[in-house]
Amino acid sequence: MTFFPMKQNPPRRAGTWITALLAAIVVLSLFASCVHTAKTDSVSWDESQHLYSGWLSWEHGDFGYNPEVPPLIKMWDAIPLLYRDIKQPAYTGDPFKKEGFVLGQRFLVANGIERTLIPARIMASLLTVLLAVTLFFCAKEMFGNRAALFALLLFSFDPNFLAHGAYVTTDIGASLTMLASIYAFYRYVKFPSIPRMIVVGIAVGLTMTAKFTGVFIVPILCLIAAIDYWQSKNAVRSVETVSARKMVTAIAVALLIGVGCVWTIYHFRYTARPDSLQLNPTSEQYLQKLNSPLSRSVLTTMSRLHVLPEAYIYGLADTKISAGSLPSYFFGRTYPGASHWYFPAAFLIKSTLPFLILLGVTIIVVFSGGWRMRREIVFLTIPPIFLFLLSSSSDLGIGYRHLFPMFPMLYILIGGCADYLVSKNPKYTYGFAALLLWQLITTITARPGLLAYANEAWGGPSKTHLYLSDSNTDWGQQLKAVKHYLETHPSGPCYFAYFAQGPVDFRDYGINCQVLPTGSAFWTGLDTMRFGDDPNVSGTVLISDGVVAGADIPGNGNPYAKFGSTPPAAVIDRGVYVYNGQFDLGAAAALEHVRAAQEFAARHDPSNAMREARIGERLDPNNPELHLILGDALAAVGDATAAQTEYSDALHSSELDPTFEKDLLSQLQAKTRR
Repeated sequence: MTFFPMKQNPPRRAGTWITALLAAIVVLSLFASCVHTAKTDSVSWDESQHLYSGWLSWEHGDFGYNPEVPPLIKMWDAIPLLYRDIKQPAYTGDPFKKEGFVLGQRFLVANGIERTLIPARIMASLLTVLLAVTLFFCAKEMFGNRAALFALLLFSFDPNFLAHGAYVTTDIGASLTMLASIYAFYRYVKFPSIPRMIVVGIAVGLTMTAKFTGVFIVPILCLIAAIDYWQSKNAVRSVETVSARKMVTAIAVALLIGVGCVWTIYHFRYTARPDSLQLNPTSEQYLQKLNSPLSRSVLTTMSRLHVLPEAYIYGLADTKISAGSLPSYFFGRTYPGASHWYFPAAFLIKSTLPFLILLGVTIIVVFSGGWRMRREIVFLTIPPIFLFLLSSSSDLGIGYRHLFPMFPMLYILIGGCADYLVSKNPKYTYGFAALLLWQLITTITARPGLLAYANEAWGGPSKTHLYLSDSNTDWGQQLKAVKHYLETHPSGPCYFAYFAQGPVDFRDYGINCQVLPTGSAFWTGLDTMRFGDDPNVSGTVLISDGVVAGADIPGNGNPYAKFGSTPPAAVIDRGVYVYNGQFDLGAAAALEHVRAAQEFAARHDPSNAMREARIGERLDPNNPELHLILGDALAAVGDATAAQTEYSDALHSSELDPTFEKDLLSQLQAKTRR
């Protein structure tokens, strides 16, 4: 194998050129793979609103349309749209999360999904290429050509990065800017200079404006600086020491430049939205939703003093507020927020076995003390450990992708360790070559449906859904594969419960199925199938993994949970299950009547609310919301006894989930105590 030759006979210059040529070929193949994904996957959950947000940031300076993530990566992806005549959907005035998804879907449709999305995905693919190139040069400077090429090959064959590498999301961009900051600081510590200090500051600024986890780059650099300084002072061998004053100065300057970058990308404007547009809810209202008094106090003070732009502070608050509100599917159960075991398990399930083996070997070598690259080890281990602990302590458990920023550094560390071991015993080359080949094979055999990758120890991609869901398996990206399946398997009527219905509309891809009710479709206001009083359907039923798992409607009230124990006739792209036959969808059919009854109740129309609730109860006798609405309607017309019966039925319903319906449970308990 050329990446770890037994003997270096060629001159060093020739070897460098060979390494550069091989690296270029690997990077080009990585780019080609990303372009392939860009063209074959349909739009996923977050992409439409991210892309529209990027365009709005360029064209109108609107940073409050989608304040959930900073604008840097979104604006990069939206660059191709600046040269087109873009049709802009009208604002709805809804709360920002709903408006983001609703307008994102309308934006893509109005401007042509493929024509708008694919150029943006090419831009996203270029970020993946830049990440690979940065990884290569960082590894080369730290450990040499062989380590750099090995690390690059491992990274370029990683199925998870290949699956996400073309998506218009912030995960790859955040990984790139995080690595760039670590690399820039490493170069500064080696040879301190003002130009290198400025580069560190710019990299920190890019990290802070790529994703909100980027704010942690400053404490990460502080930890690295402290450990490196302590280690160099206590080193047995001579190690160049950077003075504490220079370290502190560099980090302080980097923070100032970073904050300056944040203000720059937000146009040096505090207000989040231009003209008469307002955040919904307002900053004052939203910051009050923070559960932590400390977080609420700090961010409120920052907002009052205009320390950072309004949209940035708002987004920081949203990372805390939203984390616990999203359900997390973990080993067959749905939880409100994430278990602290979520990311350790996801790491073991979705990382490739060659990577885990190599990481285990590297850890052993590091702790054995024989490998003397102490500074490099500190720079490449502190950030991953910090980020892993940060993720594991979070309440957000919707995807392994949130661990992405730590992997480039681990691949570099693994490359350096492999080079060290081969230098000690060239026969290790064969073992590393075998693991690299395994990395390639596991990626190839996981296609199609690379997003749902799980390693062989957990049964491979076809078993991922048993342990994880959401963006680990199903991000709504399968619509082109669904359309192809339906065209090649013609049958009678088809019905589709699609996980991303709302942020995406599967009918925009020419899929002529009835829209089965889902939580996301109701939330965004897309129309769904009307069952009337007949819950039975006959034909082909398609259900997304996220819907079956309860990522859409969590808990006991999931109307599609029963399909989890029914073997599908086929599985499309690892994330859409196909069932043929006749099915009673009473629990799903009742959802339209829940919504209708709620609307009548809000208009103080107990008669019609009662009518809709009774129809819904016939379809799904165990729906606690219907019993509650019917009870309230009966109470409104003076039938207190019948109302109490309905409240009691709701309270003892098998579908009432005390974990996910705490407010409903509290209401029922209060009403039955009267």
